[in-house]
Amino acid sequence: MTNEEFMIEVERSHLRSKKLLMRKEKEYSSGRDRLEQFHRAASAQNINPCEALCGMMAKHFTSVADMCKRPTLYNLRKWNEKLTDLRNYTYLADALVRDLGVE
Repeated sequence: MTNEEFMIEVERSHLRSKKLLMRKEKEYSSGRDRLEQFHRAASAQNINPCEALCGMMAKHFTSVADMCKRPTLYNLRKWNEKLTDLRNYTYLADALVRDLGVE
């Protein structure tokens, strides 16, 4: 893959992530706080919101890790779905640590 092809794929990945984040906002947010589900999950489990997010992200990581064992068994649509979910959790973690006031 050339550098140009790679950068095109990065842009496509970013667009997939952005679209999914926008769609999921309606599903997981009441419109007040985009990160509220992590605060609510943390409260329910008596942990901090970062730990709650990490627990949710672990599900996506293990799914990708399982797929990596036999990558050609899965089509590109499935890879896009799983990798976009995992990538989006890194974006959410990035936002959450800033929201918590980490400097």
